[in-house]
Amino acid sequence: IHGDGWGITFQYGKYATARDRTMFGIDILAMKHPKELKSYNPNYQDARGYFYGKLNSMMVVRPTIGRKHRITEKIRRSGVEVNYVWSIGPSLGLLKPVYLQIGEPSFPYQYVVTERYDPAEHFADNIFGRASWFKGFGEMALYPGAFGRFAFNFEYANDNTGIRALEAGVTMDAYGKKLPQMAVLEGEDYNKQYFLGFYLAVHFGAKSIR
Repeated sequence: IHGDGWGITFQYGKYATARDRTMFGIDILAMKHPKELKSYNPNYQDARGYFYGKLNSMMVVRPTIGRKHRITEKIRRSGVEVNYVWSIGPSLGLLKPVYLQIGEPSFPYQYVVTERYDPAEHFADNIFGRASWFKGFGEMALYPGAFGRFAFNFEYANDNTGIRALEAGVTMDAYGKKLPQMAVLEGEDYNKQYFLGFYLAVHFGAKSIR
């Protein structure tokens, strides 16, 4: 989990020295915008909630390479091994357009159509609710950027072959331009180019010595 959503991570490590492991991984996560506020059409109890002003839903894919360094060794089986971790890599921002259910022709609506959100055409009085999240999946756009992470990792597995760990750290995703998650309304542009965040991860898996 992180400040703007949640995600999953897959990691593979290989010992480089007795204390250091080279780490390879991939992160896949959802990135919400802090200005997302859920709205509802007040005239219809069965209307689905939507985020007014949201142009695109954002996902991020991060292939990573880095290092894990052991600070303190786990002396007892019930002890904790403390590591610090850093990783870098590309940050692939994937933006999927938002589709909404629009009431026509005016309130009370005679029918509902599904349209891509257009801030010049769609307002609170004609938005019935959100459409399926999968609508617009084929129109996803790629925004390449770069990623970096620094974290502390606390491994507490009570056997030599298991991995049970908590990890807490800070991340930075940087892109060449602002990513259009939100519409520019009334001259206010809240879109971001840099995404600084904190995260907490739960790791589990297995390890072997060859």
